[in-house]
Amino acid sequence: MVFSEENQLDLGLGALFKAQYLRNGAAVAVESDGHALSYADLHSKALYLAHQIQRLCPCDETPVGILIPRGINHILGQVAVLYLGRSCVPLDFKLPDDHLNNMLHDIGTNLVICDQETTHRLPTFTHVLADHTIEAPGPSFEPLLKGPKSCSHILHTSGTTGKPKAIEIFAEGLINLLLDPSSFVKKGDRVGHITSVAFDASLVEIWGSLVNGATIVCIPMETVLDPLELSRQIKSLKLNVMQITTSLLNITAYASPSAFSSLETLITGGEAINVQTIRTIFEGGPPRRIINGYGPTECSVYTLWHPVSREEAQRGEIPVGKPFCNVQTCLVDENLIPVKAGVIGELLIAGAGVAGGYIGEPEKTAKSFVSLPHLPLHSNRGPGHIYRTGDLMRMDEDGVYYYIGRKDSQIKIRGQRVEIEALESNLVQLKAVSAAAVIKITPKGAGRNPFLVAFCVPISPCITAAAITKEYVERYTHHIVPRIEVVASLPLKTNGKTDRKELEHRYLAKITDSCMTSRYAGKDIGNVEAKLKALCVDILSLPTEDIDPTDDFMAMGTNSLMVAILLARINRTFGVSLGASKIYENPTLRSLTNLLETTQGHSTELTNEAEQELWLQDTQLGQHLRPLPGTVVDWEDVSEGRVFLTGATGFVGAFFLAELLRMPTVKKVACLIRAKDQAAGRLRLENVLRKYQIYSDLDKVVVLPGSFSEANLGLNRKDYDYYAEWASVVFHLGAKVSYVAPYSSHRMDNVVGTCNILEFASHKRPKATHYTSTIAVYGPTGLVTGTKFVHEDERPASHLAALHYDMGYAQSQWVAEAIAWNAIDNGLPVAIYRPGFVLGHSQTGVCNPDDFVGRVFASCMAMGRYPLLPNQRKEFVPVDYIVHALLHISKSKDNLGHAYNLVHPDKTHAIDLCTSFNLLKTICPYPMHGVTYTEWVQSLSLSPEDPLYPLVPMLKERVLGERTRWEVYENMVEYGRENLHKAIKDAPDILACGPMDQLFSRYLRSWLPTSCAN
Repeated sequence: MVFSEENQLDLGLGALFKAQYLRNGAAVAVESDGHALSYADLHSKALYLAHQIQRLCPCDETPVGILIPRGINHILGQVAVLYLGRSCVPLDFKLPDDHLNNMLHDIGTNLVICDQETTHRLPTFTHVLADHTIEAPGPSFEPLLKGPKSCSHILHTSGTTGKPKAIEIFAEGLINLLLDPSSFVKKGDRVGHITSVAFDASLVEIWGSLVNGATIVCIPMETVLDPLELSRQIKSLKLNVMQITTSLLNITAYASPSAFSSLETLITGGEAINVQTIRTIFEGGPPRRIINGYGPTECSVYTLWHPVSREEAQRGEIPVGKPFCNVQTCLVDENLIPVKAGVIGELLIAGAGVAGGYIGEPEKTAKSFVSLPHLPLHSNRGPGHIYRTGDLMRMDEDGVYYYIGRKDSQIKIRGQRVEIEALESNLVQLKAVSAAAVIKITPKGAGRNPFLVAFCVPISPCITAAAITKEYVERYTHHIVPRIEVVASLPLKTNGKTDRKELEHRYLAKITDSCMTSRYAGKDIGNVEAKLKALCVDILSLPTEDIDPTDDFMAMGTNSLMVAILLARINRTFGVSLGASKIYENPTLRSLTNLLETTQGHSTELTNEAEQELWLQDTQLGQHLRPLPGTVVDWEDVSEGRVFLTGATGFVGAFFLAELLRMPTVKKVACLIRAKDQAAGRLRLENVLRKYQIYSDLDKVVVLPGSFSEANLGLNRKDYDYYAEWASVVFHLGAKVSYVAPYSSHRMDNVVGTCNILEFASHKRPKATHYTSTIAVYGPTGLVTGTKFVHEDERPASHLAALHYDMGYAQSQWVAEAIAWNAIDNGLPVAIYRPGFVLGHSQTGVCNPDDFVGRVFASCMAMGRYPLLPNQRKEFVPVDYIVHALLHISKSKDNLGHAYNLVHPDKTHAIDLCTSFNLLKTICPYPMHGVTYTEWVQSLSLSPEDPLYPLVPMLKERVLGERTRWEVYENMVEYGRENLHKAIKDAPDILACGPMDQLFSRYLRSWLPTSCAN
């Protein structure tokens, strides 16, 4: 047979290797442990081994297991199997025999190639011995060289989520990758073979070398796991190509930053790339090129690739690149419709490389390998063979892909959705962290609730968990805070990826020991701090040594649910009646101890007068602000159209942004987002939009990493001045919302933040500020003051007496709105908007799962009971109504200087709580009945899984006689609509907001318990 460059893609792997033997027989094919085989030697010994296999098992189609670790004998086995035209089944020799037996039985083989070390394994199987030291007799066997359409390998998934799946890999996919013009390996290269043979990436090291005339250099595992020794071996063995998983790369780079400096090509993949690690490599001495590779095993190792630049590493966002030749990719939304550039979607793959499916599992194959004739994708395996990766990505205008995370990596912690991979990405952006893995920990025992632990490898042994936590909290202010556990290194699985099960096991063992020790030590101790520490160890699941008297519980990952449990236990143990706010105001062991020691048996609440004095002092903030000369511009004018927006990552803000981006008069939207940099801010925004099923082109968006609670909005002075001059209008929708935290916790964001925004709007040139408040600023004034009706321009200041019985959030907005009214009085162009209780989108039905109303309805349906609350009304409105009304009002300068209650425009469509629950009862598939408020709250407290459980302290706390914070909203006032009607009278579509009772059924799916909704 004559081999030429033109016909290579028509050959199978066996034929391509034979071609290299004929061309370069004397060249070294593989080296290991001081031994070496030339291409000619490997060819002859493989022929001999193939003959032995054929003699023992003449069946042409039987796959052949290879139970040999990384080394010459394993490679010899793979070549021999392909010389027979059969399928290689590389096996992890560390797996137990019963596990291996099941894997091989499921694919229909009882034949394995072993070496001297593994001949005793799988005794019921037929064994063939591979020994490269045996001299092979002359050729007496002609290889059966199958073409590229043959199944060359059967690889198994890790099985971490169940039974391993056997994936049918075809030669053409590997050949397409290994002979690509941008191939990682070329003739004469010395390629480090460090990957487990059971892992798909090992095929690049083995067959990428053998079909291109390179040398495979096998490196033992003990060297691979020793960063300094690996660094030495890379240089002494004169390697110029190496492939390494992200986890191993992190370990090696931080121990030896120049380890890879002598390489021609370094390929990394398997997990999301660690930007900090890549920066370290560039600083320590990089190889000539670093390749970020991406691809599932089901698509023949790599699908996308990207040469990483120093600039990308410094910028903090590294893409996974573009597809290889003959590979087709597409991003789709949840309805499998292609998305535009810049929008996050699930990656689909077709073309060369897509596997045949999962052997013996037609249902799983049909779920992952799909037929989508409406997409412009064509498979080499025939029509309808497109692989759904489950990976979320976005693509830029140049066709470059950016990895976002797994669809199934999103978990819920007490109702809050968390993207594990995004959290890990945030952690490795910290200066103190070189690598991180985040695990959801579920402690054993009733009433113990899951939480997140971040296992962090610090850049220096002297860095503590407290230091990492401090940096994390400062940088990611509003993100969920995981527990930080400092570890010397992350344990690895055989395939080089992080062993998350091992981390979980270690931590569970550690906290179990701590809880036992703490309970024993706390018995019969009168010391308040010791008792309190014992409670913290038990409830917060913190190892004893991690609790310092001055550590902030909130900064250690304590969430509102844990506060609720801790509060109940403290009140019971110490005989006090603390409110939830006291935990937030005294968040350390020492401060809480001092509080308990001085207040046992006494009232701990601040007097109303003291609280009131604090609020009134803060209302004087911003009194210095004065309007600039000139008039406010029409922000939709052809020369304007530049919007400055806060709160884009909130529920209302996300839909508001989407509507702005649809407006042709809007040229750019600058979104102020709490984030380390633009890349992190953009990722946060994309995740929020995806959460609410908003698919918008973000080309008009400018992400500004900053915070309205900081001076100059957290921007440098140059940017602050530039955007103050640039902006045509300011929409301030951002706020902190907590149902249990006190005024002091909201003050910086909601009070100081509003003042900062007004100052920004009054800088450089006049521009209108559209500030979003809440109807809650009036508090329970109907019950407390007897007020029946409030006009829109009526200042909340006159309802101060009611404020004492509301939450810290409402109190902070009362103060913030007072500051906004002061600005209006001083002549600043400001409009105030007070949304009612915002429900989901009236068309899509998408709701905010984290808001109070959503939690209440979901909880009530799960329990089958709801509270009977007479004379109470919630001003329910759809989120799209809020967005359209706000936008319409903001377009006219005549509407400035007023407030607008964004409640239902037709007051006859407002429904009270009893009607709301009756509607819910009608459409809910579960039986429901009403109970007294007290009965209902007690039911909540018995169910730690309840979405309302974190809010139990607020729901139970009696603030006015026997009434709780919710019960004081009896006899609610009617909110005026005069300004609203006047401003939207020319917008009949907004005035035609549908009755809320008709929308409830649309929202039902969002409120239903997951088991029923699915």
